[in-house]
Amino acid sequence: MIRARVAFMPLLILACANVNVAPAAEVVAFWGFADDFDFDTNPNKQDFAADVDATASGDANLQAYLGVADELDNNGGNGFAYTSATSGLSYGPTRSLKFDDARGGGDDFDIDGVSTFLVDKNDGAGALSDDFSNDAMMYLTFNGAGFSDFQIRFDIEGNPDDLPSTFDIFYRVDGPSGTWFRDPAQNNLGLTFMDYVPADPENQIADSGLIALSPLLNGASNIEIILNDFAEGGNGEVEFDNIEIIGARIPEPASVLIMAVALASTAGVRSTRR
Repeated sequence: MIRARVAFMPLLILACANVNVAPAAEVVAFWGFADDFDFDTNPNKQDFAADVDATASGDANLQAYLGVADELDNNGGNGFAYTSATSGLSYGPTRSLKFDDARGGGDDFDIDGVSTFLVDKNDGAGALSDDFSNDAMMYLTFNGAGFSDFQIRFDIEGNPDDLPSTFDIFYRVDGPSGTWFRDPAQNNLGLTFMDYVPADPENQIADSGLIALSPLLNGASNIEIILNDFAEGGNGEVEFDNIEIIGARIPEPASVLIMAVALASTAGVRSTRR
């Protein structure tokens, strides 16, 4: 019986090592714009380090950009209270990221001084262009090593006369010379607004809901995302808050092996008893 147990254990370890245990989702990065900020020194761009950052490098960053001077507002007024369904943490109504003119962008967005890009708007099946249609653009970067199954969500508030009805998501993982892609399903993603404060019907808010990002981002160490084209239904003031990226932590190989050995040991004891 002991020989049978010894011969059986490697097979059991191999089988257990190939079992996929779905890890729980957690917050990878979160921007609540809690601190004061000032666009006066650079009215076109502002960098925001993540308020919550679980990435390996700890340098998740959001850059707000609009290609028209004086159209990004200092401090963004009041933000929106939010409780993360993933972490359970609550965030108060501190600040928000405010764009005074959702349609002011143009196409001169640049990353580290580079303003010419290869953009594929049909996720590998379309002709390349250099046009993001970057109205009210936000550029996010983070290290996704150790995570998979990314999702993103945010709050947006605006005036009912000029509410943006849709937006787009672009992504890139292969560095400055790489191509930007947009999944066709993430072209003109819909936004459904509701009263933010019923007593103040001029302010309405939308929750984007959790949006699954491309599986090509899984485990990538250099993830870039663009949220843009928020001017489909209007050209007015919009405010963004509580931008959250969620992912599932990829199990360490060592932890999988430990679990496999533990299961094999238990099975071996049972075999010996028999």
